[in-house]
Amino acid sequence: FHRVFHGGSGAVKGKGRAAGPLSILLGVGLLGGLALFSGCAGPTLRPATSVGTGAIVQEAPGLRISVEAEAWHGRPRSLPEHVLPFLVQLKNAGSAPLTIQRTDFLLLDDANRQYVPLAPSEVVTLLGGRASGVGVSPSVGISGSTAGSTVFGVGLGISLGGSGDDTRDVIPQALPEGPLLAGAEIKGFVYFPRPAAGYKSLRLVVAPREIPGQPRLDFEFRRTDS
Repeated sequence: FHRVFHGGSGAVKGKGRAAGPLSILLGVGLLGGLALFSGCAGPTLRPATSVGTGAIVQEAPGLRISVEAEAWHGRPRSLPEHVLPFLVQLKNAGSAPLTIQRTDFLLLDDANRQYVPLAPSEVVTLLGGRASGVGVSPSVGISGSTAGSTVFGVGLGISLGGSGDDTRDVIPQALPEGPLLAGAEIKGFVYFPRPAAGYKSLRLVVAPREIPGQPRLDFEFRRTDS
């Protein structure tokens, strides 16, 4: 949520004083933060397994893959409202390097509509993001009271966190592309466009091109509405 701090100096005359700019700014910041946390829960994705929670793990010759939905905890927190992130972990269990590419992944819904992954930079552009969630702006506050006293303050207002356009985690937390050495592991998010309305299930398809025979692994998730 947003917190707003206000600092300044000024002369004070008289004993009586109404609520000053500090109280007003803190109150507005608190109300704004509460509003951010009061949103309604939307549909979620659950693994189509007997357990129904956590990650789905499968293996192909020389490769172990784990896929998890509902795992985004980075910035912006609102990212799943705009794109669909899957947390993917891969381990090269073979004896030769593998090259991992974003094009090794596809998403299919239950109507066989196909979605291709978005580049992390495309996600940042889509969200209209910026690098930092900290904003600094000048502010002036004036308050008075029935006793005739006046407070005049000049200072800086600082907004911390909670910005919907703070996308600093999108690129660093994306699944790395490139060589995956024997015995090595990589982990990160693969981003997809939000599926068309009305879908009931999704299949994340992984088909690594460099594995002989190009095995296809399907990770199925079911939609549940809160």
